[in-house]
Amino acid sequence: MKRCWRAYQQYKIVCNQHSAATKIRSHFLGWLSRRRFLNQRQASVKIQSNIRMKRCWRAYQQYKIDNSATVIQSFVRGWIVRRGACRRKHLIVAIQRHCRGWLIRRDFLFKREAVTKIQSAIRYVICWNTFRCQRHAALEIQRFVRGHITRKRLLGACSMRAVSPSGCLLKSSRWCLKSIELEMFLCSVVKLQKWWKSVLFLKLRTEAAVIIQSHFRAWLARQIAAREKHRIVVVQSYWKGYLARKELRGQLLDLRVRVQKSSTNVDDSQRIINRLLAALSELLNMKSVSGILHTCATLDMATEHSQKCCEELVSAGAIDTLLKLIRSVSRSIPDQEVLKHALLTLRNLACHPHLVEALIDSHGSVEIILWEFLRSKDEGFFIASELLKKICSTHKGVEAIRKLPTHLKRLQSLVEELTRKASHEKRNTRGPAARENVERRLREAIQVVKVAANGPV
Repeated sequence: MKRCWRAYQQYKIVCNQHSAATKIRSHFLGWLSRRRFLNQRQASVKIQSNIRMKRCWRAYQQYKIDNSATVIQSFVRGWIVRRGACRRKHLIVAIQRHCRGWLIRRDFLFKREAVTKIQSAIRYVICWNTFRCQRHAALEIQRFVRGHITRKRLLGACSMRAVSPSGCLLKSSRWCLKSIELEMFLCSVVKLQKWWKSVLFLKLRTEAAVIIQSHFRAWLARQIAAREKHRIVVVQSYWKGYLARKELRGQLLDLRVRVQKSSTNVDDSQRIINRLLAALSELLNMKSVSGILHTCATLDMATEHSQKCCEELVSAGAIDTLLKLIRSVSRSIPDQEVLKHALLTLRNLACHPHLVEALIDSHGSVEIILWEFLRSKDEGFFIASELLKKICSTHKGVEAIRKLPTHLKRLQSLVEELTRKASHEKRNTRGPAARENVERRLREAIQVVKVAANGPV
């Protein structure tokens, strides 16, 4: 038993030692394997990092080469564009210089030609005066000689008759020959004078034709130069406009993008149309005259520049609100300013044909506007006049006015009263401004009466 027990204990010790040795060996082999694996992994990581570093370095070098090529290309293109612009600028300056030089030379030639013509005209006048004096002297000499010859002839004939009443045939024949020679001489002198006059007249006609031709050619040259100058100016303006548009194109695109972005980020309650509608809804409930005046002025400005605002305000009932406001105003100065802006707003609404119908269909609108036209004397009179003309531009508006016979009678009486005032102001020379105001009101009233009577054209 003891031997078996000891053998069992020895076997157990050997088994424990064997298992311990196996575990030690397995741990050692595992440590070696892990160490070998870590070394291999670290080596592969280093190899990969080196390869990636090399690739990145090559890519960086290629990027530097490409970027440098792009920069060089941009600089070269910029240099080419600048050189082309400098060349074009130089050509434009050269063209302008040549044109200016040509214009200066042309003006100098015109002036020199004018001076030459003036000198030639003065010389011609001097020569003509000298010739006239000489001709007058020659005519005087000829007249004196002819008179002397005639007197001598008469005296000779009388003496011959007194000395030899029977006459001598030989002497009379000689006298006849002398008289014939004298007549031939005088005839030749007259012919020479006629020929000389024709020569001078032809010379004058030639000079006149030359002067007319020179003036006409100068006029043609000036016209051609003016056209060429205009063309050069037009070309320069187009080129400058192109350069300006090219410079501002990027700024305009940037501004457009910014405006679009800002419009997308704007709150709807802050838009002008929504603010106008909110102010319109609170207009009749306001107690402050300054607030009402500010709101009416804003409505006037918005409706003057935007058709969409007009349509939105009409759909929101702005016409009825403004008519109620017009009924409630008094004759004070602030209320008259409110009335003016309200009438201006209605006039802006009536500028659009499809909104005139809505204005006419509003209850009492034509009557209120016509009443303001009859009682106003300042700017409201002329604004109401324009508004009535726009209303009378449709058959419906004319019919609405004709349904108010009392107001039409008052309109006729207003025309008669303004006619009397205008005739009175014509006799009164102390107030030209008042006379012009009365005449203007009379013209407006007559036009309104004609439009209301005849209807739209």
